[in-house]
Amino acid sequence: MKQQTYRVSDLFEKYQSHRLVKLDRILLLCLTLVYGIIALLNLGTLSFPTTVYRGEVGESFTLDFGQEVNLTSLWVNGNIAQGTLRFVTEGEDSRTFTQDQGDMFKWHQVDLGLSARYLQVTVENREVAINELAFFENGTLLPVTALEGTAAYLVDEQDTVPAAPSYFNGMIFDEIYHARTAYENIHNMSIYEWTHPPRGKLIIALGILIFGMKPFGWRIMGTLFGVAMVPLMYVFAKRIFKRTDYAFLTAGLWAFDCMHFTQTRIATIDVYGVFFILLMFFFMYEYVRQDFFSTPMKEKLRPLAFCGVAFGLGCSSKWIGCYAGAGLAVVLFYHLICAGFTAYKGHDKGAMARRSLYRQQLSITLLWCVLWFVLVPGLIYFVSYFPYYRYQASIQEDYGLLDMWDTLIKNQKDMYNYHSQLTATHMCQSTWYQWPFTFKSVWFYVSGGNGTISNISSTGNPAIWWISSVGAVCLFLEWVLGKVKRDAVLPILFVGVLANYLPWVLVSRCVFLYHFFATVPFILLSTVYLLFLMERENRRLGWLKWAWLSLAVVYFVLLYPAISGLPTGMGYAGFLENVLPASYLYYGWV
Repeated sequence: MKQQTYRVSDLFEKYQSHRLVKLDRILLLCLTLVYGIIALLNLGTLSFPTTVYRGEVGESFTLDFGQEVNLTSLWVNGNIAQGTLRFVTEGEDSRTFTQDQGDMFKWHQVDLGLSARYLQVTVENREVAINELAFFENGTLLPVTALEGTAAYLVDEQDTVPAAPSYFNGMIFDEIYHARTAYENIHNMSIYEWTHPPRGKLIIALGILIFGMKPFGWRIMGTLFGVAMVPLMYVFAKRIFKRTDYAFLTAGLWAFDCMHFTQTRIATIDVYGVFFILLMFFFMYEYVRQDFFSTPMKEKLRPLAFCGVAFGLGCSSKWIGCYAGAGLAVVLFYHLICAGFTAYKGHDKGAMARRSLYRQQLSITLLWCVLWFVLVPGLIYFVSYFPYYRYQASIQEDYGLLDMWDTLIKNQKDMYNYHSQLTATHMCQSTWYQWPFTFKSVWFYVSGGNGTISNISSTGNPAIWWISSVGAVCLFLEWVLGKVKRDAVLPILFVGVLANYLPWVLVSRCVFLYHFFATVPFILLSTVYLLFLMERENRRLGWLKWAWLSLAVVYFVLLYPAISGLPTGMGYAGFLENVLPASYLYYGWV
């Protein structure tokens, strides 16, 4: 009697459905939890000064150290202001500290070299806003009290002073723009960063409202959106492949992409634009995969409405949502045109009925799209500017609806002029044709000493980006040559790549690797689709997907110190920079 053999692939192929089965839910939960733990690990501190001293020119106060001490250094945790403080001892020795934009919400170290018991502090220029001052004698934190009540906020949270300044306890990279603006939105202040729509900063503000103006607070929402992308990719892939193994593969690769990790752990807005782009293409696929003629109209219109809402949320987070929206229009009209060709085939009674149904459903669909892709997104975009309206209303009498419209239009012009006329250069800039192969990372943070280095660079996982870039091109060529059967998802994938990538070919200003972030989900899905076709033709190739996922996980683990801020030895950092095929990570520090 011949012995029956079982393979792991049989388990995944047994229940082929676009819906999640029990095994899907178990794997998805485990993967999301694992990634969530990794993403939240060492995200940022919750121990951070939040009371603020605000002083104007001429204000003065005295700090008492209890005895004569050597003030070797001072750490300043600043708020939003620009001004100068002068520190004067009893012996008339003095030092100054000038607060600038880059000093906010992080610990800035200043050398003092003073000896005193009493230190007179005077606001010498403009105004200052300080969260906390910390004085040190040869590395030891000194106890200090303020003799005047107005200065108490300067030294009332000494327990929040960290062992050392780092990314963990302060702002890094563009957080000084986006997290700052989120704080300003909450407190109805003049808005500093206006070069992108407000939605992303409003989402960041939600985390600040819950956890406070602390590193964990301004980063948590982006991280949660990054975690949410994992189940979104899983469900998207399950809809496409109807296979648990390929859904798990897709979500697993996305979970262990290095840029997905770094870009969602910093308080910038790219994560929100990419999340909503992925969501809008998912709902568009939900629409186009349904039969135009046999599916009830209500079922067809529902995903279009969700897609339109995601489009509005994406555009009001970052203008890359507009590029993706143009791609959605291409997919939608391609679907409608294909349905039209089907409707107008033949001349029998059935064909006549199809034509009548087509004209009726086409009219309803177009009107529905006007509502959900024009009016609703327009309203979402308009409402997202509420912080601007609120601030203007606080400084301008009789500020009304027309004034709100003027504020909105002015900001759109200002944004366009800023991006179209930007001539600045940056050490991390790269060109669009370098992105698929992770030529140069975007450097967020570095700190080193005593033979170790802590570094955060935003780059792609080469095991994912390099393979996916080649795989997406191969799938496209197979489709053009007619070697791939017609599938509703293929226009979604190809348009997703082109709509999110091609606009950057035309941009002349300096651009960065993270501008490829929105394209990565689509080249990844395209390559997984190609792998799916290969295995369907030859089942012995099923091991390739697990080999690919394993390689991606290994690469993620190897690069983890360079993308997470984890302190590591200079020797290992040199291996990552000079030996491992990856990206330019340390910018001369190793």
